[in-house]
Amino acid sequence: MQDRPTAPELLDAVREFITTELLPTVGDARLRFRTLVAANLLDMMHRELALEPALLRAEWERLTALLGDAAPSPANESELAAAVAAQQAILCTLIRQDRAPSGTFTALTHSVRAKLEIANPRYLDAFEPV
Repeated sequence: MQDRPTAPELLDAVREFITTELLPTVGDARLRFRTLVAANLLDMMHRELALEPALLRAEWERLTALLGDAAPSPANESELAAAVAAQQAILCTLIRQDRAPSGTFTALTHSVRAKLEIANPRYLDAFEPV
């Protein structure tokens, strides 16, 4: 753990270097595309660092309510991630068995929106579930 620069600040610095100094010098189309992908991945990592704790907690609360799980709230982020993964596995099994609880579609719609907040927030404006 460091005080400064923080992980988000480091990601911003690398992205700034890629987009303002490196990208303008790249002439090869394939390499230019891959450089843009790298810059986009840095943006995603920045959003994940900023948003994931709250989004993961919301996912746990959503799945706990959906599945009627009375388990206590996980104590830390790694336990929370493991609990969410376990709940997702249970929900997947129920869906495969055609036993999805009422409210599954709404819960999954919220989950997709949360994933888009990290992966590509621009898609949220156009996101309309079927």
